[in-house]
Amino acid sequence: MNRVINFINREDIKLFYIINDKIKCSFLDKIIPLITNLGGAVSTILTCLILIYFGNDEVKMAGYKSITALSTSHVLVHFLKKIFTRERPFVKLKRINTFKNKLFDYSFPSGHTTAIFSICITLALNFSVFTLFFIAIAFVVGLSRIYIGVHYPSDVLVGMIIGTIFAITNNVFLDMLIFS
Repeated sequence: MNRVINFINREDIKLFYIINDKIKCSFLDKIIPLITNLGGAVSTILTCLILIYFGNDEVKMAGYKSITALSTSHVLVHFLKKIFTRERPFVKLKRINTFKNKLFDYSFPSGHTTAIFSICITLALNFSVFTLFFIAIAFVVGLSRIYIGVHYPSDVLVGMIIGTIFAITNNVFLDMLIFS
């Protein structure tokens, strides 16, 4: 079992360096710090509240589903960060690009990625014509967390999974409550 964990950890670090360093360029250095904020608390909560406050009935419902998926997924994220206490890449690794984003909580799983996936998957489920757009946004935000040096790829992958599961579960559950 230790060999498997060591292998995963080595590959995680290799992939981290590819995203954090090998694809680095001045264009991405300018836009990625902006994109990463789409998964932050202000952007995600504000998005949900705008949908709820300004939307028609269908959009309002998507806003309620989004904020429910966002809040419930973050209960699990908070719990997992306390259990795994994984230090962030900029603490453990050398020669990485950090963009001065020094966070002091733990790395695993990625809260920004969980947040953006919980909202974007919910919106994709409710407005299927925009599915590719929503998934692309969520995926780029997840990658941005590695690019700026605050998460390992496995942190982001687990955030994607948690956000997606909570989006689907909350969407189905709320639909059952409303239409029963």
